[in-house]
Amino acid sequence: MIFERYILRNYLGPFFFSIAVITFVFIMDFILRYIDLFLGKGVKFHIVLQAFTLSLGHMFALIIPMAVLPATLMTYGTLAGENEITAMRACGFSIYRMIRPGLVAAVFLTFGLVYYNNHVLPESNHRLLNLLIDINRKQPTMELHENRFIDDLQGYTIYFAQKNDRTGDITDVQIFKHADKNQLPTTIVAESGHLQFIEGQNVLRIDLINGEIHELPAGKNRETYRRTTFREYTLNIRDVDRSLQRTERDYRGDREMSVRMMHDKIAEIRTEMAVGRQKMIREARECMDETFGWLDATTRARRAAEQDSTTAARTTREPPRVRPGARTPGTASPIPPGARSEYISRERIETEVNQNESFVKQIDRYNVEIQKKYSIPFACVIFVLLGSPLAIRMGRAGMNMAIGLSLVFFLVYYVCLIGGEKLADRGLASPFVAMWGPNIVFGISAIALLRKAAREQSVSDWTWLSLMRSVFRRHASANSR
Repeated sequence: MIFERYILRNYLGPFFFSIAVITFVFIMDFILRYIDLFLGKGVKFHIVLQAFTLSLGHMFALIIPMAVLPATLMTYGTLAGENEITAMRACGFSIYRMIRPGLVAAVFLTFGLVYYNNHVLPESNHRLLNLLIDINRKQPTMELHENRFIDDLQGYTIYFAQKNDRTGDITDVQIFKHADKNQLPTTIVAESGHLQFIEGQNVLRIDLINGEIHELPAGKNRETYRRTTFREYTLNIRDVDRSLQRTERDYRGDREMSVRMMHDKIAEIRTEMAVGRQKMIREARECMDETFGWLDATTRARRAAEQDSTTAARTTREPPRVRPGARTPGTASPIPPGARSEYISRERIETEVNQNESFVKQIDRYNVEIQKKYSIPFACVIFVLLGSPLAIRMGRAGMNMAIGLSLVFFLVYYVCLIGGEKLADRGLASPFVAMWGPNIVFGISAIALLRKAAREQSVSDWTWLSLMRSVFRRHASANSR
């Protein structure tokens, strides 16, 4: 246990360092993505902090697996660079014993992330999306600037030349009231005025002095122009609510559901598909019975009699309008076979097929999300198996090797993951293969490298590894100079 604890202690520093660096990158991406929204809507600091805290939910689902690889590379790279790996081999420790502590820790991380992705992540994503929707609905902050047309207020456009921020006095005021899109706006101009926001009533009060109201009435009085002068005029713009109204959505997307929720949703969709299929079968059977029923003479005579009686009843109620050359009701030909196929038209079949395809895509999307909740956490195990033999064999490349290899593997893994997700959503690949394909490919490579490292074989025959190792060593020697 002393040996295992020593390896784990060497893991802790690089692991938390990697988490800090990757988290910083994700935070910067979050800030750049939402800073315009927060500033434009005038969101208070505690709301921004809440949104940031909720966003850490989906960040950590990716940060933890991503931090395992550079931590593994730095840990075993440092041990190899200080010849501790050689000392461990001399003491009889195999490479499998060396990587076992990191592998056990990665297994625990995998189970922890699976629980996290299934219970914590859906709730954090749901609350974050609710908060962002509420922020988008929030009215912008009432920042009324001078020399600018302000149209943030619904139904009004305001302009004034000067504004005293301390007293709220304004000069050279122009207000355009938009009552109807098809009607010219009512124009209010004034020499001066005063702005006052009444917090409790959500009202923006504008007291105007020495002005005019220009109005063109709608309707029949369109040619009548109305001009009204005033010495004092007060305009109250209501429902200017600057607060954030919190709401709760009942709907959840695939990333807001647990595995059990998605399985229940898939079962519900399959039930709807079965009901639609049974409905089509029933309608098709009725259509076939209607069509092939004309082959029986008795049925044909009965249906012809029913048609004649129906025609006679219509005739007694309303005299028919007979066109020249048209058949009389008594000589009407029987309904041709297949007439009832109108109930199952081409449009009806196409609609059912499109709906069925939509259901299949929804099921694939849910299955992809289910597999993702397990495949991404399992990447912790894959990265330990992949990083440890590389770090042991490449030796003294150190930090440069860890950063470079991490970027390369992250890029390849992420591209494979996103590409597989797109293929699965389009039905070109099964969700299992799409989400577990990167783990399978990287896992096979890791096992091959691990076997070579265990046999102390050179990796020089692996061309890309040899080239990468020479590049890192050349860069490290250049930095030491």
